Amino acid sequence: MKKMAWEIALFPIEEKMRRHKAICELMAFRKIDCLLIPGTHSNYGAGRANIRYVSNYAQWYDDEYITFPLEGEPLLFAWSSAHYDWATRISWIPVKLSSERDYIKDIAHEIKRLGLETKILGIVDMRVMPAFTYVGLIKELPHATFVDATDILLTLRLVKSPKELDFVRKAGEIADIGFKAMLEAAEVGAPDRNVWTACESALVRAGAEPPSFTLYCSGPWPEKGVGFVYGPMDRRLEKGDIIFNEITPCYGGYWIQLCRAIVLGEPSDDFKRAYEVQVEVYRLAEEELRKGNTVFELEKKAQELAAKKGYYLKITLQHMGLQITERIPANTILRPGMYFVNHPWTEFPMDKREVGGHIIGDTLIVRDGAPEHLSQIPFQLFKK
Repeated sequence: MKKMAWEIALFPIEEKMRRHKAICELMAFRKIDCLLIPGTHSNYGAGRANIRYVSNYAQWYDDEYITFPLEGEPLLFAWSSAHYDWATRISWIPVKLSSERDYIKDIAHEIKRLGLETKILGIVDMRVMPAFTYVGLIKELPHATFVDATDILLTLRLVKSPKELDFVRKAGEIADIGFKAMLEAAEVGAPDRNVWTACESALVRAGAEPPSFTLYCSGPWPEKGVGFVYGPMDRRLEKGDIIFNEITPCYGGYWIQLCRAIVLGEPSDDFKRAYEVQVEVYRLAEEELRKGNTVFELEKKAQELAAKKGYYLKITLQHMGLQITERIPANTILRPGMYFVNHPWTEFPMDKREVGGHIIGDTLIVRDGAPEHLSQIPFQLFKK
């Protein structure tokens, strides 16, 4: 890799060796000869997560691809000369400028060069690869067998290495800085946009990759409820408003979330009741977030608790990784090194208002015993 004149959060080569070795072991077990890894600039990094995991390179826009053979060297196809220049500076693997951005021919040529045109090719993953690319590859490689290999990288990415967890913790520190800036800016009469901007600016200054995925809204309860609007509004904060947030910075490709409501004045009884229920559900999930438990059983217990209080619980945990939210099987067994956002989403459906959302939450790392909290912000409502 070329020496850079600026600093950027990157992993050492040892992390590449660990990941690639583990990928090859699972490929051999599945009898897959080559992985085809698509990446798109979607959902704040979700679509490019696997490319970043394998290559250390985070693309800007459009789609790009990696071929990862069981035997031989992986190859990254870059979208443009600018992407090629950036990728060669930070990528762990060789980079090739796509010929006229015809990835179908690029990939097919590489597969034939490797002598794998009649072998088993695993796609990671089918949700990301465009349909026209998949159809084109079938046409160009009619004798190959295509299989869904999404589970290979998902399995590996669920449990983070010590180096990855260092990035996760740094993202947690950044989130705290963002909340403090939001809290300081939140005053009756302040422009709503200024509050959101104060947080976003603080996140970037602290080292977050722009833009964050911070969800934010303000208004009275229950008219506004906790239904998130992305970004600020053209209004000034008023007495009685509640500021709801889901502060979500990314550091080096690793996202975390922090939720702490800010109340301008005295909250209503309805709001306090909803808040108290979410705290109870949060505490239950915190206690159940232990090695050996399953996501399904944890969610089941949380839903039962919320129902006893008259609330419907949509979700308690979200798994955070290189992308915003990873879709994992409900029967996933919790293991040390996994990390989750614990922010219950409750709704109060009895009067049909469907007021709901996140009021309070944290990101937690699963350990052998009690989970590790990433935030140092007090677990409470903040009144101003």
